[in-house]
Formats: sequence, C-alpha cells, structure tokens
Amino acid sequence: MIEALLVDLDGTLLDIDFDGFMRDYLAGLTARFADCAPPERFQRQLLASMWAMIHNNDPDRTVLDAFLEDFSRSLPLPENALERFNSYYVHDFPRLSSWGRPMPGARELLESAFARELPVVVATAPFYPEAAIRERLRWAGVDDLPFRLITSSEVMHRCKPFPDYYLEIAERIGVRPERCLMVGDETVMDGSAARTGMRVALVGPDRISFTARFLGEPGDMVGPAPSPGSLPRYADMRQLLADLKTRDVL
Repeated sequence: MIEALLVDLDGTLLDIDFDGFMRDYLAGLTARFADCAPPERFQRQLLASMWAMIHNNDPDRTVLDAFLEDFSRSLPLPENALERFNSYYVHDFPRLSSWGRPMPGARELLESAFARELPVVVATAPFYPEAAIRERLRWAGVDDLPFRLITSSEVMHRCKPFPDYYLEIAERIGVRPERCLMVGDETVMDGSAARTGMRVALVGPDRISFTARFLGEPGDMVGPAPSPGSLPRYADMRQLLADLKTRDVL
C-alpha cells in the first residue's frame, strides 16, 4: 500500500532545457554580485560550493547554510548577500520561464494522488530556496496544488542521491519509507530512494544529472547505482498513471 507520493521536479513534473536554463540562471545571479567579484570567479565558486551542499552531512546545518559557509570561506560575501539572493529569485528568476513547460500527464498524476488524500512531496534536489522551486512549479502548471513538503535548501539537511535525503523526507511527513512511492527520471539521483525501501518509478529517458559532475563516483558514497532495468521505467507520466490506476495505487 502506498501512503505518500514523492515526485521529482526537473525532467519529471517540469520539461526543462536545463543547459539553457543554467546558462541564464548563472548569468543573472552573477550580475547581482558584480560589485563584489569578477563574474567568472563568482560563477566558479557558485558551482564549487554546490559540492558542499550535496555532501553536507551535518544534521544541524541546512543545505543552504552549508552553501553559504563554503562560499564565504573562498569568496567573502557582502553582509546583504542573502537579501541579494532572495531578491534575485523574486524579481529576476521568473524571467527564465521560457526554458520550462509542463510535462504532459504530470498534473493528472498529482491530482489522482490528491484525490486519494495522499501526502505529495516535491522531492527535488534542494539546491534552490522555496521561492525558486515554487516558481518552477508555476512553469510546470502545478503551483496551486497543496503539497505536503517542498524540499528546498532552507529546510533540508541532506541531498540526493544520499539515502538520508529520502529518509529525512519520510520522517518529516510521518510515513515509513516502504510506504512511499518516488517518481523521477534519473536512475542515480531518484533511483537511490530504493535503498531506503521506497518504491521507485522512473519516467522518460534516463538522463545524466547536472549534478553528476559534483558526485565523483556515486558508488563511493551510496553504493553502486541501480542497474538499468532494475527499476521500472515508463515512457511518460501518462503511461505511469495508467499503470498505477490499473494496480489501484492511484
């Protein structure tokens, strides 16, 4: 029996051109700090500090705190740095909407879960604050839905693909891992939920995660990645929903 649904965002709920999105995202955010650091140096440090976010294992430190601490050690930030970040996400980030569009069938799947009164979690890699994730949910056409939890950088302490990320979600929503279904598109990042006992369903083609460059060999951290074919993969969200309805899961 499934008692909670976890759903990835990029490539699952949101059809996004991630390369174009990241190029414009980095350029826009860098412009907010043009008076503090040369653009190339700022962008290099921004990407470098993502490593600290992914590998944070301090249960008392959020992913956002890990990022800010690591960034400031290498490239001191102004006192109003957090205000600048937040202002960017509120005023500039929405301009990137042209890079994203709703994933066909995604809303229908979510609505089926809500109709069953299941708690639904936006289980996206917590690299962004909630404001940015909610904006991308708007691009996906699902921002009006009552999600139980959004795994933003302000609240999460672990990242994908660490199993502890999924265990933290299960604890927050009060549902045992084996009663959760994780839906995503990437074998390594989303498939690692299976290591906690969660059920996993993958949709679309298997993509190489943007964060792969920061992981090294995933096996060094979480064990060997699930082998291709070991987890069910569906052509799209509509095919997944049809199968879940057939099996009376949704």
